[in-house]
Amino acid sequence: MLKRILINLLLIIIAIGTVEFASFQEIKSKNEAFKQQADRAQFNNTQNFQTKYRVLEDFNPTVFRNSSLKKTNKTPIIWLGCSFAEGAGLEDKDTPCFKISDLTGRSCINKSKGATGAQYMYYQLTDKNLKNDYPNVDFVIYTFIWNHLHRLYNYQVNPLIDMVNLRYKVDSKGNLVQYKPLFKPIYSSFFIKRILNRQVSKNIKKEEQDFKLYNAVMKQSANTVHQLYPNAKFIMIEFPELSKKELPQSEIDTLKSYGIEVIKAADYMKNIDIYDKKYWQSDEIHPREELWDMVLPQIVKKYRM
Repeated sequence: MLKRILINLLLIIIAIGTVEFASFQEIKSKNEAFKQQADRAQFNNTQNFQTKYRVLEDFNPTVFRNSSLKKTNKTPIIWLGCSFAEGAGLEDKDTPCFKISDLTGRSCINKSKGATGAQYMYYQLTDKNLKNDYPNVDFVIYTFIWNHLHRLYNYQVNPLIDMVNLRYKVDSKGNLVQYKPLFKPIYSSFFIKRILNRQVSKNIKKEEQDFKLYNAVMKQSANTVHQLYPNAKFIMIEFPELSKKELPQSEIDTLKSYGIEVIKAADYMKNIDIYDKKYWQSDEIHPREELWDMVLPQIVKKYRM
């Protein structure tokens, strides 16, 4: 009887170990694919292109897509965000960073990276090398999409692209704090993630109503920008998604109270049906360049860039 129990227990351990090993390998593969997604930029040596590499402490080496560099005395624009801002699926010349660079005559430093969100933006802003790399900046732009609210919590249990290192929470005093779990490997566990994801779903639904964690991240980001560059404008562009979810006016007012210039891109596209699929790429996730062409000239004009 005891022998049979031990054999069954051993088989269970082997089964669990197999599942966990497969889960770990899948995560590792995704991480490597993410880090290599911009490798093609390494082979572009023309004068106006540059790929930015930075190794951040306790974080993966990050590869930023090409920035548009201009020979000018004007201060550069720093652009942060996810694949929307990065220009996923677009030629370099058609990305928002290149477009705004051509419209303003300024260099645009593209620090956007696909699959990231507000917490990654905040982490970049706190990089001690940022001020040394760009001593003077008049415009910092962040592109927001609704899914960034989900990513605040999804990456707390799902270590895709090692966002496992970017867990933030709001403490009892209302301050934004970063935390690291004592037993980080269990957060990669196939079974543990299934349990934790239930709580994540609850947190996301609540966040879509009160924006508690998002507001804490944005407030600290705005404070950081204004500390680094006292005269700079911190502009947040809310870009629509095919999910048709948008920030309510009450949340926009809250963000503005932090000193953030909030731009609703949809307001500049009122003469078209922005949810018509012809304005979106075949993946039905990312916008075509035509939508950026409607928004960016008006932003440049509004802020006299």
